[in-house]
This record gives sequence, structure tokens and C-alpha cells, in this order.
Amino acid sequence: MKPVDIIDKRLLLELDVNCRVSFEELSRKLNITSNAVKKRFDKLAESGVIDEFTVAFKPAMTGAEYLIAEVRTDGSEDEEELINLIGENDMTVQAGLLAGGEGRSYMVHAEYIGTDGLLELGRFLRGLEGVQSVDLHTMVTDPGRKTNLTNLHLRVLRHLIDDPRMTVSEIANRSGLTARRVRKLLTELIESRSFWFSVRWNLSAGPSTEFYVRLEYDQSERTPGDIDQWLRSEYEMEYWYSYVSAMEPVLFAKFVTDHFRDAEKITRNMTAADFTKSTRVLICYPVRKFARLGQTKLQEMLAEAGLWP
Repeated sequence: MKPVDIIDKRLLLELDVNCRVSFEELSRKLNITSNAVKKRFDKLAESGVIDEFTVAFKPAMTGAEYLIAEVRTDGSEDEEELINLIGENDMTVQAGLLAGGEGRSYMVHAEYIGTDGLLELGRFLRGLEGVQSVDLHTMVTDPGRKTNLTNLHLRVLRHLIDDPRMTVSEIANRSGLTARRVRKLLTELIESRSFWFSVRWNLSAGPSTEFYVRLEYDQSERTPGDIDQWLRSEYEMEYWYSYVSAMEPVLFAKFVTDHFRDAEKITRNMTAADFTKSTRVLICYPVRKFARLGQTKLQEMLAEAGLWP
């Protein structure tokens, strides 16, 4: 498979905003035909770049915070076993081994609820055999909005859990609701800003290389928003987005390139920028992904209503 191009990138980012978007709407946004959109969509799915589609509560519905942890070990552990152990914690979103450095390092994405959740997650990671240090970074996220859900909303969500891109007619057939009612309920759910209808991707599938640059920046020079705009102008294809720490002037900028050697060139340019204090490349091996906390909480609500499993 060829590396993703700029149209593939825009397609994936649109699906991440709303994975239920139609090929017709994507056609208008990407300025290509619906048939061309479908062909690209199918290739990305067949290659594994599109991993899965998910529906999950946004933070406002659960009180959750998003976190990135840098976990360093003495190198004595079995890598796959440790990643599996990390994934057994309900708060873990994804975990992967990072290349380079002494011992071994892992990047862990997680979600936690409240101070107790943060303390519990920290204790869990630090208590794993071979772990020498853990740095926790709570990220700035869009919390969305809290919404009261009716039983009819839950009946629709029950089927979106199985397939977030399920058609209106199929949801209607399975739920016993009319297509008109399903369409109205779907609009309410999407416009509520209480859910992610998103895509989970594996950008390392095929020949591409996925990595982060951990950037410590000078707050007196630029804001995270300024840095994001600078990165987008410098690296239209390579730069995807950033996770911004809520605790210190640090962000994790995500890049996808044709070769890991590109990381050195990008980092050298970022290091020379007037807002940069320090940079560090974090090259990820393919990561393991786990159910998001927002998915688990949604399933729990459906179970309480007698609609799950």
C-alpha cells in the first residue's frame, strides 16, 4: 500500500470528527467524487489504517480527563506482557513501546475520573514490575456537553455500539422505531456534543512511520494554538495534531512520515524555532488499543436500562 496522501489525511480527520458522515458529504468537503471517496475509504479499511469506528461519551458525560504517561523501565520486562498488563486497567486507552534510550520506555494514553482516579492510575503504573519512573501529563481536551438521554436515545445508541456507521433503515429495523424517528434521534445525539462518533486508526500500517515530538515551549513566545498553526503551515502533510499538557508548557505533536529519518529533520527545525525550549522524538512501535472509558460508561448505562448486552 502507498503511504497516505493529503486527501487520505483529510478523509481520516473528517471521519474522526463524525464517522457517520456520508460519502456524498465527504465528496463535497474533499472536492472529489463520491465513488473516489468510497474507493479511498475501502482501501484505508482493507489496509488496516482504519482500525475501527467507535461511539463513546465525551468527558462532560463522565467527568473524565485525558492523560499521556511516559513510563520508563529497567528493560528486564517482556514488552508484550507489560503492554497487556497496562491494557488490563480500565483507564488505559492505548499503550506502545517507544524506540531508543536506556532501558525501555512506553507511551500510555489513559482516561481517569477525579483525583482518586489519577492517584490510582499513577500507583498502578509505578507498581508494575521493572518500572523505574512515570511522568503523568493531563491533557487539555474539549469536554463537550452534558445531556440528559431518553430511553429512545438509548435504543438508538444500543445499535450504534455495534456499528457506529449503521444506516438509519437498519437501526429502524432493529429497534422497532420508524426511520423518521431514528433520523431525528441521531441528529439530536450528534448535535448534543456529548458523544464522539469517531474513527480509530493505525497510521503505522503499511510503509508510513508514526511518531510524536515532545516539545517544551516558552509560554512568553507562543501559545499552544500559535504552535499548532505554525506546525500546520510548516508540515501540511506530516503534522496531524497535538496533545497539549494542562500541567506544564509541554505538548506532544503527532507526525506521520514516509520514513523515520524524517523525524530528525522535523525535530531539528522545531528545535530552532523561537518558542522551543527542548524537543524529544518519541517513535512508537505499533500500539495496542483498548476500549475507551467513555465506551465502557456508555455500555454500563445501556446495561442499567436493560439494553446491553
